Amino acid sequence: MTIPKGRYMFGLLATVAMLLIMSACSLGSGSTGSGTPSSKTGAQILQNTATTMKQIKAIHLNMQVNTKIGAVGLTPTPGSTTPINLNINANGDAVMPDQASLKLNIGGFSGLKLNLAEILKGDKVYIQNSKGQWYMMDKSRLLGSNGSSNPLSSANVPNFNQLIDIGQHAQLTDHGDQSLNGQNLRHITVTLDKNALKDLLTSTGQLKGLTGSSQQVFKQFMNSTKNFQATLDFWIDESTSYLHRVEMKLNLNLDTRSFATPGTTSSNIPSAVTLRSDTIVDLSRFNDSSITITAPANTIPTDNPSTIFSGSQQ
Repeated sequence: MTIPKGRYMFGLLATVAMLLIMSACSLGSGSTGSGTPSSKTGAQILQNTATTMKQIKAIHLNMQVNTKIGAVGLTPTPGSTTPINLNINANGDAVMPDQASLKLNIGGFSGLKLNLAEILKGDKVYIQNSKGQWYMMDKSRLLGSNGSSNPLSSANVPNFNQLIDIGQHAQLTDHGDQSLNGQNLRHITVTLDKNALKDLLTSTGQLKGLTGSSQQVFKQFMNSTKNFQATLDFWIDESTSYLHRVEMKLNLNLDTRSFATPGTTSSNIPSAVTLRSDTIVDLSRFNDSSITITAPANTIPTDNPSTIFSGSQQ
């Protein structure tokens, strides 16, 4: 099975994680676990946190993504392996409203190993490929690309003003106070159905830039997705309304038969693809005035993202 370096999935996971961190969740009523420390409901805690996080001036983040992709009914080819594992580690800083610095290590199947970095300052984007060379381009050129050759196309500076309304497709569970990394934090879980993914991408404008063919692929993806399960876990300091950790677990089964093109056989395309993913983002250094974003020296100007990433795999 050939999957293009998992870049689309990385972009999707990064986008979802970043937007959920910084956005308000307007949730309907849900269940409440034991040990609730105050009279505030889980939905009220999330709303207060969303309001507070929108006002953050600077922040540090660490992100880990572990994804496993499997194929059902596919005849293995020499050298191929299933399931496919994709691992992403990222860390960086953001200074609102338009500055960020992010380092990524992407590894997994077929010897994939990418070490990348991105700095965003105003309308300029600086990208360092795995060979160590920095490139510079206008942000509009990067965001306007289709992302097929750009694994950073969806990893933009978090927008604190985005409002995500997933209330129609979410159930909330409040676990009360729990200890995490030595801190007493309010733990809240949001369980989503597959329509929440579409709502999320639609409300944040992620689907507006899709071309006709890309829209058709996304529509097929939604129609073919079976057994969708997703949970979002938030750990919040109720005294400050700061979000310290968000974890997204995704489990789905995709019926791929609708994606088959004329002339393909059952041995060329799997009947189903399974995906299991766990994304954890830890946030710290809230409003730390020492966080600064510096543009790199010795950059190469370009207006073509593919020149940055072509041949960057080690």
